[in-house]
Amino acid sequence: PDAVWGLNVSLLKTIDGGRSFRPVRGTHGDFHAIWIDPKNPQRLIVGNDGGAAVSLTGGATWSPESGQPTAQFYHVIATTHFPYKLCGAQQDNSTVCIASKSDAGGIDATDWYPVGGGESGWIAARADDPDVVFAGSYGGYLTRYDHRTSQLRNVNAWPDNPMGHGAADLKYRFQWTFPIVLASPPNPGVLYAGAQVLFRSTTEGQRWDAISPDLTRNDTTKQRSSGGPITKDNTSIEYYGTIFTIAPSPRDSLLIWVGTDDGLVQLTRDGGKTWQNVTPPGVTAGTQISTVEASPHDAATAYVSATRYKLDDFTPYAFVTYDYGKTWRRINTGIAPSHFVRVVREDPVRRGLLYAGTEFGVYVSFDAGATWQPLQRNLPVVPVHDLVIKGNDLAAATHGRSFWILDDVSPLRQLTPEVARAERHLYAPADAWRSPGGGGFGGGAGETPGVGRNPPSGALIYFYLRQRADSDVLLEILDARDSLVRRWSTRPANPEDSLRVAAGGGGGGGLNRFVWDLRYPGAHRFRGLVFWAAGTQGPLAVPGSYKVRLTVGAWSATQPFTVRLDPRNHSTTADLQRQFDLLLRIRDRVSAANDAVTRIREVKTQLEAAVQHARGRPGAAEIAAGADSLKARLGAIEEEIYQVKNQSGEDPLNYPIKLNNRIASLAGVVGSADAPPTDQAVQVFDALSGLLQAQLDRLKTVLDADVPAFNALVKAKDVPAVIVK
Repeated sequence: PDAVWGLNVSLLKTIDGGRSFRPVRGTHGDFHAIWIDPKNPQRLIVGNDGGAAVSLTGGATWSPESGQPTAQFYHVIATTHFPYKLCGAQQDNSTVCIASKSDAGGIDATDWYPVGGGESGWIAARADDPDVVFAGSYGGYLTRYDHRTSQLRNVNAWPDNPMGHGAADLKYRFQWTFPIVLASPPNPGVLYAGAQVLFRSTTEGQRWDAISPDLTRNDTTKQRSSGGPITKDNTSIEYYGTIFTIAPSPRDSLLIWVGTDDGLVQLTRDGGKTWQNVTPPGVTAGTQISTVEASPHDAATAYVSATRYKLDDFTPYAFVTYDYGKTWRRINTGIAPSHFVRVVREDPVRRGLLYAGTEFGVYVSFDAGATWQPLQRNLPVVPVHDLVIKGNDLAAATHGRSFWILDDVSPLRQLTPEVARAERHLYAPADAWRSPGGGGFGGGAGETPGVGRNPPSGALIYFYLRQRADSDVLLEILDARDSLVRRWSTRPANPEDSLRVAAGGGGGGGLNRFVWDLRYPGAHRFRGLVFWAAGTQGPLAVPGSYKVRLTVGAWSATQPFTVRLDPRNHSTTADLQRQFDLLLRIRDRVSAANDAVTRIREVKTQLEAAVQHARGRPGAAEIAAGADSLKARLGAIEEEIYQVKNQSGEDPLNYPIKLNNRIASLAGVVGSADAPPTDQAVQVFDALSGLLQAQLDRLKTVLDADVPAFNALVKAKDVPAVIVK
């Protein structure tokens, strides 16, 4: 009864009813939540600004916060790297840029790095040089970071430290998450930052110019020292009457939208020379303009997201204008009444396709905001503070669940009322990138603590079936000449060609996603095959034009798509065609070798059956001798093609690998990178292929001459034996 836990910057505990407290160490700082198991007080969970930690020892030891992805991000941007990076600032931690896809598989600590600024700031990376990053934090802190040199330069727009001062004492009010935004191309070097005025720099922070008057309501009663009279708390976190969001138009370099934390939307159409108050009707003081989205399709169109939850009003406020803010329309139908909206983004490909980040997840609208529906899928119920669309992906910055990426929004861009009513539909796949790094569904790196899951590698193919098909469903990949590349079926001849489909049921139950890994069919195998440093997978498709065809009974649809080469690679299509051609020859020779082993074993089995069938009959001994002789000749060929002593993966260390393994190993050499085959690889293949052909010719002689001779012997002895084929 005398044990009490206290939550503060430190985690405190008293066991003597409050007469003395001691700090409990072992986790991050800034505590704001604790759960104590009512049946076992040794079992605790604390929440702090670094995440959550668990103790089973009453606080003597704790699990690390890094055991689960609980980072709290304020904003998110996507860079122009390939693969692109997501960047944001983590509460009570560093800023970070992290890979959206790792070449090595899972996305781990080697794939992220801090980029300056601090825990609360916006991030802005140059489009023409994404290793140059601007980042901020409270106190007006603003840095320029060059990832190539790790040089971090302070380029504050007004470097006067405000610590301890109320806002009224300051020349410029920079709040906790003051916005930092780079202009859209073709002006990638124009940088904006927001205090109560808008700053612009065209020299990467070497010089800043204020290009606006005070754009806020400038309520001086809200600019007094915060927290007093007991404990004042002035770090700039508490400053009010500031610019909260900046949105340069991607359609007009002179047009800039600004939203303030005290309920104003301001617009300039002449690069800051003159400004207009274009606040939507009904938006009053105390409303925070969370985000303004300048439409990527039309300069006159913008979307505003506003919040009033600090006034106990959890209503979703979202607006659209089509006439530079002269008139506004409310767009919140379909969003739950308490799911207040922090951000609305418009898809850069399909006009009117909108995504909203709310306090409880993500929504989508297909009709410019007239109606909304949840786009939650497997995203946890979590506050979404920012969204960004990059290529075909939608990324979310969450408060408590880190970054999440919806890998491909192509079906959303193509979803029309006609498609929604269709019995079946094949969506046009997005471009597929031939680049390293695995990924996909189920298991894998996504379940490893501290490791993010890679997106699927290859072509993402979506199709919809309203009803379960009675007939076979076929999915086929065709090349530019309409030649068949791969085929999968719901009734396959081989397990590796299996296609599983979902149908109907609502909630996306009939939407299917299939990932083609860009590989052609692999080499043939046989039971018990053991290879060393080799495999049987097929070659990667050469960049170019392809088609996907879906067939359901008499219905069929075809959609084109393109396979593109990783832009970091400088090989030509001709180089990769040479590589593909040799890999295909290697695959076919491995198939020929493995088929020969399969054929030899089949004949051996038939010979044994013939001997067993002739046993006890006249001529049985002669038939057995003939079978033994024939098996010996076949065995000698088999032993040249395959190491028959192999029983486990380590056996090749004891028994030398043979022709099929040696040829298969060349596939790893030739396919080790996106590059043409080396001259010596071609020479080795030609030599090994010649050696294999000699054995295949020997096998043909046995099959064409010796096997018929054995069958003639069986027939001459008048034994109704199994005829060897």
